Amino acid sequence: MAYTMQTDLTGMHQVYNVSFPVGPRMPNARDDVLLVQTLLKLANFVRFTPALGPVERSAEIAVDGYFGPQTKRMIVAFEDDQKLHRRFFVADGIVEPSPKDGYTRSGVLYKIILMNRSALDASGWRHEHLPFHETTHPILRQSLQKGAVKPPPSPHF
Repeated sequence: MAYTMQTDLTGMHQVYNVSFPVGPRMPNARDDVLLVQTLLKLANFVRFTPALGPVERSAEIAVDGYFGPQTKRMIVAFEDDQKLHRRFFVADGIVEPSPKDGYTRSGVLYKIILMNRSALDASGWRHEHLPFHETTHPILRQSLQKGAVKPPPSPHF
């Protein structure tokens, strides 16, 4: 079950975390997949292929809670995007739950933390209001509201 986690990470007082891994041959709990899809959508990056160049925007991902070919492609595309930004993480196509500090034992940020950071950087207030915003999938919204701190209203509502 996806949930909101309070953190001490720089610039992020709360992050949205998965309870179980999302990826090929993983549990892929529906609300965890919804969270990954939503964060990818908010991150708004472009998937490239060597032969064709830009072929797919993460903002166009279907947020349905089911791990399928598009979600798999976009997780890998997110990893490729983060490599271009010289971020260190395990590039295995799997999004794992993060502990409160956000780091693996070897000092590498978890992918779910990088997804939260990318979504926050690209969407700002939308990321902060995710547990309360009407456009958030109802199943995900219900999961994230537990433990979430409601930010002040945005002038963009």
